[in-house]
Amino acid sequence: MKTRGLKEAKMKLGDLEEIISNLLKKKEKVIILESGCGYGKVMMELAKKFGDRIEITGMNLKPNHGDKKRMISFALSEKVIAKKDLKKMKIPKIIFGDAGEKIPFKTSSIDLVYSQVSVYLYKDKMNFFKEVGRVLSKEGIGLITYPGNKRIPKEFQPLLKIYKDDKQISFDNYIKKFKHIRLYPNKGGWNAIEIKKSNFKFNVELEATINVNHINKNWFGIQSIYYIKK
Repeated sequence: MKTRGLKEAKMKLGDLEEIISNLLKKKEKVIILESGCGYGKVMMELAKKFGDRIEITGMNLKPNHGDKKRMISFALSEKVIAKKDLKKMKIPKIIFGDAGEKIPFKTSSIDLVYSQVSVYLYKDKMNFFKEVGRVLSKEGIGLITYPGNKRIPKEFQPLLKIYKDDKQISFDNYIKKFKHIRLYPNKGGWNAIEIKKSNFKFNVELEATINVNHINKNWFGIQSIYYIKK
């Protein structure tokens, strides 16, 4: 998962290069955040292509999930860049923290937020979506892979549950109530979430989380259970 690049991102999220190119028609520089960047392959590919026309930051939960040193060594081993490129290209930053709690950027400061195959590991997924809406610029866009994992037992699916009283409401149906967030299937057959600038008021409370990896070391994902506030 930590080694995924632009090829995988295109399948899961869409064409990031095209999106950035379109944003650059409106802005001199595009500010980008990858949440759950792993070893930073996508960021290095984008940095090499767009140069100083973009400013890109990655966010991982912990340094052992991928730091700047690992990002550079991995990019060299994958031949994303050569050693000579390091002297002339702007190397992306990697910061650390729980994006489900807080994205440490100012409101309306980011033009593109993307995250592939990481949100299923976040405890507070709905707050992450809210944070994405907050930090996006007016023209900005957020692209997030759907928070699921088909490799875990059905009793722990979906990984995002919403309840009203004793009835479960699907996330897919619940977000239809809100502007600026929608599901879309992309060409790679993956479902993704598109987010636009918004101050979301989802009116849900995180009631409980279940880390399925604590039950079985071969299972990965955190089930987030919410109830709708009265």
